Amino acid sequence: MAKSKSALHWIPWLTHPLGVALAGCGAVFLGWLLLPPSGAIAVVGLLVSILLGLTVANSHRAATASVTSHLETPFVLARDAAMFQRYRAMSESLLAASRNPDPIYREIALEHFDELNRQATTIASGTFVFEGTETWRILYERLLRSPGLHLYRSVAWVKNENYWQDEPGRKSMAVNFELHDAELLNIERIAIIADELWPLSEVWPVEPLRQWLQQQHSRGLWIKFVRESALSKEPELIADIGIYGSRAVGMQELDDDCCTVRFTLTFHQARVTEAESRWTRLAVYAESFASYLDRYDMP
Repeated sequence: MAKSKSALHWIPWLTHPLGVALAGCGAVFLGWLLLPPSGAIAVVGLLVSILLGLTVANSHRAATASVTSHLETPFVLARDAAMFQRYRAMSESLLAASRNPDPIYREIALEHFDELNRQATTIASGTFVFEGTETWRILYERLLRSPGLHLYRSVAWVKNENYWQDEPGRKSMAVNFELHDAELLNIERIAIIADELWPLSEVWPVEPLRQWLQQQHSRGLWIKFVRESALSKEPELIADIGIYGSRAVGMQELDDDCCTVRFTLTFHQARVTEAESRWTRLAVYAESFASYLDRYDMP
């Protein structure tokens, strides 16, 4: 039994390229010492043949493994009933499209399937993109209410006095207050305020922005704020983002009227870590609303 284990121990070494090379050199050396010239030549020829055979075998094995991985896809997905259902639906759609011989139809269909594939690739990387719509707020609320989420950190880039003052914005704020009051979620928010909304000559931002900040503070949310011009040396900190615990990060792009142009949500851990770093740096510039209120009376 001990000899068997010893032999098995050497198998990985002999399958390694360096191990094969050393074994071949040893065989040639022994052949040169122990065999006549004709025998040594035969040994070299045999080794070359073996090496060529191994090269072809490895290439064939790699190609077979690649094909097998594609063939195994439905069997792997079958372990996930929900994903397998969608795999079948997509496969049936592709099969149905392939049966239509019209060349214009095929050209348009392939373009659309290419676009679907690009979207699927984005989703598979952990990212979702909402273009020009407020439907992202439904997902926003689902995330805030999700089990295991206890901290939500928000950076509000306020470029307009009507920021989050429309109906969807007020509903989102109501969810913030509900979850915070129920002690289900800690909410921290830093507001980056455009200078025209908070001139250097003024102690407080303009209305209704001032009351928007005051309301959140009075409801117990952790609020900081900073003028946009104070971040001129680190403009990359100026963004509208939300950090959902350590799970995901969302970035909202708004136009000058504070309407959503694009909302990108990613579950990629590297992006979450990057957002946390930006949050820490931004907090250095911002001032606590509570301490500011201690120094200045509200109008």
